[in-house]
This record gives sequence, structure tokens and C-alpha cells, in this order.
Amino acid sequence: MHIAFVHDYLTQYGGAERVLEVLYRTYADSSRHVYTSFHAKDRLPPEMRSWNITTSPVGRLPFASRTHRAWLPFYPRIFRQLGESIADADVVIAGSSAWAHHAHPVGDTPHIVYCHSPARFLYGDRNYLDASGMSGIGAALSARIFEHLRNQDIEAAQHPHRVIANSNAVRERIWRFWHREAEVIHPPVETLRFRPPDDMTIQPWFLVVSRLVPHKWIDRAVEASNRTGLPLRIIGAGRDEASLRALAGPQVRFLGQLADEHVATAMQQCQALILPGVEDFGMTAVEAQAAGRPVIAAADGGALETVIDGATGFLVPPGDGDALADAMITATRHTWDRDAILTHAAGFDVRHFERRFKQAVSETIASVTGS
Repeated sequence: MHIAFVHDYLTQYGGAERVLEVLYRTYADSSRHVYTSFHAKDRLPPEMRSWNITTSPVGRLPFASRTHRAWLPFYPRIFRQLGESIADADVVIAGSSAWAHHAHPVGDTPHIVYCHSPARFLYGDRNYLDASGMSGIGAALSARIFEHLRNQDIEAAQHPHRVIANSNAVRERIWRFWHREAEVIHPPVETLRFRPPDDMTIQPWFLVVSRLVPHKWIDRAVEASNRTGLPLRIIGAGRDEASLRALAGPQVRFLGQLADEHVATAMQQCQALILPGVEDFGMTAVEAQAAGRPVIAAADGGALETVIDGATGFLVPPGDGDALADAMITATRHTWDRDAILTHAAGFDVRHFERRFKQAVSETIASVTGS
């Protein structure tokens, strides 16, 4: 079988890229080809650098991967061209948090979209847009551009034969914005990789693992750490790092990007993982629980499906700094049942994802081709 994977952009390594990586391995016995708009090989793990990847024509321009945000009005056309270039695929699988679902293949090739979310910036998501600080003339111009892009986005979303959401929160957005039904298959987490040794010693610090970008709201975790004096360690990098460092008190440490094994160890040792922003799903929340540790998360989005309030962590009102600080203090006094947390996390293991996704692909191919 020949599979064409379509991905928004390969310019970073986050949750969506981890899902693509699992899908690519799941179909190791098939011919695989990845199509994307922009590609920065140096920002990807070694295994992904050897993939067969086709980049859009604009993505081949010098320094293009570092200017991918500037191409916003052109993404629908970029992905339509990518879709037209896909030949001889038995199925097209698009992982979309913005544009990949626009890559509709020629003819009646089975086309499946795994949706991380309809583009949050297009549909007025305040948790996303408020973080950008956009206002005035910039906001007015963006509103006009976004209206045009939304119309194209909704039209493109009608083409795929099957749409799969990564959470119930995203399924609701898909229905509200695209008027499409979607089933839910939660993203894959390699839970065994995070399982802690029985003698692991818990440390006094809290942990954030995230890209340091506005819509992740890492400043809320920093402010809660400042308010309580409880130590916080932050793993990750991004354009907000300088402003976060300026905000942080001496009890906050920035560790930068770390290898997966060091991230897993940090999760096993922390008091709790803090997830201050509203996530579509939030794989790090499951990873921390797979490490046997609780999660303090904003009570919205995917966290409502991954964190059991009072049992595997605490859910706090989004944007409520006092509640976040109080939850950190309470977490240090709470008796957590590590086995119950591990059992809950196991329900999101990669094996469940692989089985359900392969079934969905087989069903879609059969329904479209009649075989």
C-alpha cells in the first residue's frame, strides 16, 4: 500500500509531529511519502530527517522555513497544489491543525483528516488570540484576511471522506465550524517510556514542558510560582523565553530543550506538571500521568478528558491565577495514588491509537473503493 501523509509544516517537533511519527512507524510495511509546506530538517529528530518528504515550491526558497508565518494568506493555495501533486497513493492521511486538510487529492483517492483542531486563530478562539496581543489596525486587517481564509477553510473541510478528532473538545469545534461529524481517537502516548522506577524520589519543584509561545500561557505558571515561592522548572524554548525570564523570580529555572529521556525523568520527579493554557488535547498531561505524577491544568479543552480532578490532578478555571497558585500549594500536601494515576494514563497508550486508526483507514478505503 502507498500512503501519502500531509502535514501542516515540519518546522518544529511538538505533539502533532509526534503523532505523525507514530503513524509513519505504524505503516512501516507500506510505501510512505510525506507532503508539507515548509521543512526545517535541523529542527527534527534524526529518524524523521531520513523520510521521503516533498516540500511545497515556496518551502524550497532560501530561509523559507524561518518565515512560514508570513505566508498565511497563501496556505490554502499551497496545500491545494500539494494535493494535486499526490500521485498513485492508495490513501491520503492529513494531520491538520491549520491547513493540511486543504490538500485534497485528485480523483477519488480515500482521504482522511486527523484533526488536531480547526485553526484556532481563524475561528476567534480567545485563548489563542488574546495571547497574541493583536489590536488596532493589525487586528482589523487580520479580521478581513481571516474571513476570506475561513470561507476557504470550511469549503476544504467538506472534501475528506473521513474526519477524525483528537479529542471531544475538537470534535465539537469541527461540528461548530466545519459542520462535519467526526469520531474521536485520542493521540498516541508511549506510556511505558515514562513509567517511573519504584524508588523514584519526588522533588520539591513543579514542571512545565512546552514551547514557549504566547498561546501556551506559560506566564501564568511563572506568576503562580512567584506568588507561592514554590520552585518551577521549565523545559522548552520559543520566542517568549526572554519575556518569561524577565518575569520569573529566582525560584524559576529555564532548562531549554532537553532530550526525551531527560524530559521523562523530570516528569517522574516533579511535584506536578502545570498545563496553564487551554490545549486541544495536551499530550504532555498524559505523559506526566504515565510518569506517575499529577497534573494541574486549565479546566477546558483536552484536559477535561485527560485529568481526573482530585484523583490524577487538579483542574482550575482558565486564567485564574489565584486558583492555580492555590492548586500548587494543595498539590504539595495531597496524597496521590501513583498506581491509579498510572492506570488512568495507560488508557491513552499508543497501542490503542494504532489499533483504532488502522481500523479507520481500512474502513475508509473499503467504503470508497468498494474493496
